[in-house]
Parts: sequence; structure tokens; C-alpha cells
Amino acid sequence: MSELIYKTVKSEVSMVDAAEGIVEAYVNSMGVVDHDGEIIELGAFDQSIQKGGQSVAWFHDQSAPVGKVIDAAPIQLSNDSDNARQQGRLKAVMQFNLNTQRGREAFADVEFGSVKEWSVGFRALEDDLERLDGGENVRVIKNLDWVEVSPVLRGASPDTQTITAKSASDTTPEKSDVASDTEIETIRLGIEIERTKLDITEGIK
Repeated sequence: MSELIYKTVKSEVSMVDAAEGIVEAYVNSMGVVDHDGEIIELGAFDQSIQKGGQSVAWFHDQSAPVGKVIDAAPIQLSNDSDNARQQGRLKAVMQFNLNTQRGREAFADVEFGSVKEWSVGFRALEDDLERLDGGENVRVIKNLDWVEVSPVLRGASPDTQTITAKSASDTTPEKSDVASDTEIETIRLGIEIERTKLDITEGIK
């Protein structure tokens, strides 16, 4: 079995609301050369997203999970003008386990903004070596097995961002720390709306 590869992107908290340990963030950039000299294609995460089951680890420590991924989708941004490669970011909705001390502490650091980058851990399943127009040789990852995502201090992938961080207030009535079907469906609908907007934009071009 191949060892895990880690790709990290910088993030900033843009909004904090009261809810139940839900974090929405851009956790990876695709279609651009990262700090390791590699490119992850836009569709590389598709099979893993359909399969599901990714965990949220703390600094990639898989022996101490702090949450789980409840939804994810690649969001297309643009095409590379030089080679028409699709560029985008991986948008993930995660729920931290507030029933555990490590989950509460990890969420608190993300909410506070002391941890500002995200990193995905995966195994490459299909990749090629390509030469860019500038003469640079890069590894292009076309398909991968996405295992986990972690908040970290610094990493390889550019342009990630924490979109929302939601935690249960001490003054609110006690609720289950598992997101309801309605909450998850609302989040998924938001992602689908973004996809639809992108499809409409592509049709106009």
C-alpha cells in the first residue's frame, strides 16, 4: 500500500455562526502547481467523494480523529489560459465531534483562527509526468484515494479558506452533536446551487 500524500492550503475564518461544530472550508486547490511541484486535476477527488467516509484528523494524526466529512464537492473556478486545464477548489463540509475533548479543542482553534490552513491526506491512484509550456516537469495526479482532511499550520496547496465555523452556544438548549438531515441537505443544496451557476456560466461562453 502506498504511503499517504499530504496537500495543504492556507485558510482564514470568514464567518462564525452558532450551530453544532460544523465547518465549511476550501481544503484543496486543483489545476494549479502546488508547493511540491505537483498538480491535482479537478476531477481527482470525484470517486472518493462518491464513496465518502473521510475523517477529520488533527495535524494528520489518524489515531486521534476529531470529526468527519459530511459533504464535499469540487468547485470550478476557471481554465488555465495556457493549456485549458480546469482550475478549482475542493469545498468540504465537516462536523467536529464536540462529544470529545480533542474535538472541542480542535474546533475551538479553527473557530478562533489560530490554525489557518487545511491539508488533505490521500493516496495517488493515477498520475503522469507532464512538461509545462515553461519547460517545468510536474506530476499530474488524475485520480486519488482521499482518506482524511486536517487543520494544520502550514502545507503545500495554495488558496484554501474556512468559510463558516458553527458551534453550539453554552446558552442554547442542549442538542444532539450530529447534524440533522435537514441541515446536511441545506448544505448540499448550497453546493448544488454553486455547481448550477458554474454550468450556466459555461453555457454562455
